[in-house]
Amino acid sequence: MCAARTRDALSLFLFFCVLPAAAASAPDWLRSLAREPVGTYAAETDAVMLLDEGRTSVRENGEIVSFYRAAYKILRPQGAEVASFNARFTEDTRVTALRGWSITARGEEYEVKEKDAVEIGSLGDELYSDARIKRLRVPGADVGSVIGFEYEQKRRPYTFEDSWYVHGSNPVKHSRFTLRIPPGWEYKAAWVNMPAQEPKVIAGEYVWELSDLPAIEPEPGMPHVRAVAGRMIVTFFSPKTQGRTYASWAELGTWYSQLAASRRELTPAIQEQAQKLTAGSASPLEKIRALAGYVQSRVRYVAIEIGIGGLQPHPAGEVLRNSYGDCKDKATLLSSLLSAVGFNSYYVLVHTSRGIFTESTPPSMGFNHVILAIQLPTGAGLESMSSVVNHPKLGKLLIFDPTSELVPLGSLPAYEQYNYGLLVTGAGGELTKLPGLGPESNRLQRTAKLTLLPDGTLKGSVEEVRSGDEAARGRNRLLHQTASDRRKSLEHFLSQLVGNFQLDDVTAENLENSDRDLVLRYSFTASKYAKSMGPLLLIRPRVLGEKGGSLEKKQRKYAYEFDAPSLESDVFEIALPAGYQVDELPEAADVKFPFAEYNSKIEAASNVLKYRREYKVKETWVPVDKISDLQRLFSEINNDERNVAVLKKTN
Repeated sequence: MCAARTRDALSLFLFFCVLPAAAASAPDWLRSLAREPVGTYAAETDAVMLLDEGRTSVRENGEIVSFYRAAYKILRPQGAEVASFNARFTEDTRVTALRGWSITARGEEYEVKEKDAVEIGSLGDELYSDARIKRLRVPGADVGSVIGFEYEQKRRPYTFEDSWYVHGSNPVKHSRFTLRIPPGWEYKAAWVNMPAQEPKVIAGEYVWELSDLPAIEPEPGMPHVRAVAGRMIVTFFSPKTQGRTYASWAELGTWYSQLAASRRELTPAIQEQAQKLTAGSASPLEKIRALAGYVQSRVRYVAIEIGIGGLQPHPAGEVLRNSYGDCKDKATLLSSLLSAVGFNSYYVLVHTSRGIFTESTPPSMGFNHVILAIQLPTGAGLESMSSVVNHPKLGKLLIFDPTSELVPLGSLPAYEQYNYGLLVTGAGGELTKLPGLGPESNRLQRTAKLTLLPDGTLKGSVEEVRSGDEAARGRNRLLHQTASDRRKSLEHFLSQLVGNFQLDDVTAENLENSDRDLVLRYSFTASKYAKSMGPLLLIRPRVLGEKGGSLEKKQRKYAYEFDAPSLESDVFEIALPAGYQVDELPEAADVKFPFAEYNSKIEAASNVLKYRREYKVKETWVPVDKISDLQRLFSEINNDERNVAVLKKTN
């Protein structure tokens, strides 16, 4: 379940397999598609999907047989990637057939079978996972070639649901999804990011068909592809198969609550550890912080996911004994430790990409991460923490992610802020909006004391103070670097902004203490920073940091997404060289929109040039109809960052 780390980080080696000779026969359905006119597409289109067909057949005993068929035509050399197909499977989802073909522009035909596939497994943080991939690659992937694949899979799902993704990275000519369920069964279809489509009933099967679907074109700052792709979520119901069906978020929460019911059992070892960790802690805050810090830092992230283990946590006592577990295991252990000292807590199922679940998303088990909601007792003194939400029945809930080692109690990783999660309680489940921490909780404050020399050299010291998610991202980068690599990283940052320079000194404070602000101090000397033009020196007051962006002028299709609300401020004080005075200063910037605002100010006094600016992102989402405002914001920022002050030599 924990794709927050590396659930999808699968091996890319052994990519090519031994290929058969060209003497092969493509199926009639692929030949028929190859003869169809492709149509006209944008010049940058790499490939067009001629057919995207899925068939789900449900048997009376709950077993499901899935059949999939796909065909592509390659339009550009970059489209050759469609000649590789991945069939994912586990112990419970066996691939029973897998084949591929190609028909080249010269009429040559190639075929590969399951025996030609390369089987690879997960190389992420999992100690062991039964998730595997059969990778099949078809030869003859040239411009003009038509590529086809078929595979069949048997599975016994833990919940009766299926999804049909309508849009992808390539345009689609024909798309079809067929559902067959036994007599007496019912189904429910819900649509996301597109209008509902009604099926045809053909020979007892439900068939949905769509044609000429556009590709999802990448745009700067766009949401996750799954947050914008059209899809259908279909669930099946039978009175004979209880325990794997749900019709609401409440029922889905009940299903997960029962799945994890016995996993938070209080063992003597857990009770002993909880008492040991909270000994001497006088307040609820101190107790919760002690237990949360232990699970964050002392329990390693390692996943063992076999069968139902991809969804069901391991017992808390086992996680404590091993000192490792994945996200749901860490949440389970922390929940048990909290219970041992009198705090209730609840699972929250989330997806690590914001926007996949929204207030209008139909019930579905598409989450990939588990965090915790800690119920706060009255008067706990934690109500003012940024990640606290007020639940109408449970009261104050502190949302906390035990997996994010660098995010302190009271804060949340950026992708969880303003996201939606399934809050699982004994009474069921409910889709809940997670808190946004506000700009002041994610801060970057940069101050610099600098001196400009007559030859244009700029030298001095800089202090950067980061809090919240800004600090977490900084720690994530710096902690995984050696001292030498940190220096090189900072040198790269400076090289983009001040040209010829020498980094004189670097120090970091609170690098391993996530409860405090991260502080980075450094000093540098940059030669020829100011440009000489006769008696004039031209200097850019905005010395460091780039806060703007760039958007294409063409019509945008998708919203723009910021990582999280944030507040960034810069103050640069530049002592001017003797014999020079300010001749001209650039205008201040001041632009405000509901989603963000930016302002700057520059002044000169006592032979010191002082530049201040503040950039506040207030919302994470900019809708398409407000993109012109975002373009103006970025334009104002970019112009302000390029502005120069003019210094004139005095007599």
